[in-house]
Amino acid sequence: MKKTIFGFLLLSISVAAKAQVYEPAFIISVFGDTIRCQLKHIRFISNKTEFRYKKSLEDKQELFINAKDVLWIVTPKDTFECLSTDKGLYKGQISAYKLLTNGYLRLYEQDHFTKLGGESSASFFIKKEGMVLQEITAVDYKKYLLIYAADQPDNKARVEKLLYKEENLQQFIKEYNDWHLSQKTE
Repeated sequence: MKKTIFGFLLLSISVAAKAQVYEPAFIISVFGDTIRCQLKHIRFISNKTEFRYKKSLEDKQELFINAKDVLWIVTPKDTFECLSTDKGLYKGQISAYKLLTNGYLRLYEQDHFTKLGGESSASFFIKKEGMVLQEITAVDYKKYLLIYAADQPDNKARVEKLLYKEENLQQFIKEYNDWHLSQKTE
């Protein structure tokens, strides 16, 4: 009986996992094309050199597009922007960054990962028009927020109080973008 239940659970998990290999998405290319598709492995989208997809789940043929030819990937839950890294070991590599806050200054997240202690974490990045993509960590996020949002008055006091949490970073960047937009409309 235990073997039967275990076998059924194993079969259920493998069927569910197989069903989730492809998920609906739009790929927007650097050539201006929008590809409506079923994208393979959305959960593992970062650090790919190419994205595999099918036009529909019924299609037998799997197609691919090189990451350097992709601007955006839009899914029902998330939007990813494909950007190049300008430093370190991965310099020049295109990666998909999950967009958390859109605007003049953008906040991105890259894959969650699990540390040895089992706690979940994320890598955050910011990008301002005309500036490079910058990873921000718990150690240096205030430094980079002061640089990237330096044109906003009273920024230093706001940054000093800011905690390194996703919701706090999103709120700070949203307020900065609202301020920046208000400067353009005055």
